[in-house]
Amino acid sequence: MTDLATLESWLTEARTAQHALRLGRQTVTVRFGDRAVEYAPANLAQLTSYIGSLERQIAAAKGLRGPQVSPFVRVLG
Repeated sequence: MTDLATLESWLTEARTAQHALRLGRQTVTVRFGDRAVEYAPANLAQLTSYIGSLERQIAAAKGLRGPQVSPFVRVLG
């Protein structure tokens, strides 16, 4: 299993990439370990899924049941 610091680093990079795509960048590259994946706006759903996966792994590493989200956060579609 990957250590918590590495997972958190990957999550930060993935969130930064997601933000860049939402701001109109044409492609972004996310690195994790010795692998790199390039995402384009059309792949935003895959990147979002990857972020969710990292959040779940981090929660598990911390002994939590799921990603910790403030009860005051409201997702707007």
